[in-house]
Amino acid sequence: MSWIEKTTKKRIKQLDEHSELNSYEFEEKGNKMMKNIKFYVILIFAAVLVLALWYQWNHPEINIFPIFFPILV
Repeated sequence: MSWIEKTTKKRIKQLDEHSELNSYEFEEKGNKMMKNIKFYVILIFAAVLVLALWYQWNHPEINIFPIFFPILV
């Protein structure tokens, strides 16, 4: 018996024991969680960008974004 057959039988056994893993609600729950994770990651990146721009504006001697503010250099 090859490793593919072993892992396939193991996976079928797990799905038979836990039928909720193969249900539509489980997929919806995972999709909702991924949407939440993507939202929070984008929110954190936006906050970091805002803080970096604020720091750039208040401390022009340290140029974080030389492309965006070439006049301050």
